[in-house]
Amino acid sequence: MLFNHQDLKTLQDQLEYIDTAIIPVVPVDYSKHLMDIADHYEMIQYVTMGVEQQFKGRLLVVPPIQLIDDIKILDTIESQLQTFGFKNLVFVVPQKFNLEKENVHKINILPLETLDHEMKQEFVQENIKSLMKSIIILWNK
Repeated sequence: MLFNHQDLKTLQDQLEYIDTAIIPVVPVDYSKHLMDIADHYEMIQYVTMGVEQQFKGRLLVVPPIQLIDDIKILDTIESQLQTFGFKNLVFVVPQKFNLEKENVHKINILPLETLDHEMKQEFVQENIKSLMKSIIILWNK
C-alpha cells in the first residue's frame, strides 16, 4: 500500500492484515554530494515500490525520511508506527549507511544512469528480491 488517501483508508479497515511498514531512509547533506543523494533516493524508491507491488495489501510504504545528522527522529517514527498498530517495521537504507536498529535492510546503490536498461532492471530486481526475502523472514518469526 502506498501513502495516499485511498490506501490509508483501506489500511484503517484492515490493519490486522496489513501489519508491516517499510520506512525508506536517505541520509542527506545538501551542501555536497547531491548526486549521491539522488542515486540513493532513486534506488531506494525503485526497490520499495517494487516490493510494494509484489506484496500489495500486505504492507505500507511510508514517505522517505531524510536524515541530516540526528537519527533520533527514526525512534520517534518507529514508536508512532507501532502505536498506530504496525507489528513489523523495516528500515530501508543505503548499504554504506550505518544504522544500528533492528530490521534494517541495506540496499546496494549504483548510479543507475550508467547502466543499460537491461542491466538496470536486473540490478533493481536483485535488490527487490533481497528485500522481499528479508520481509518474509520477518513475517515467519
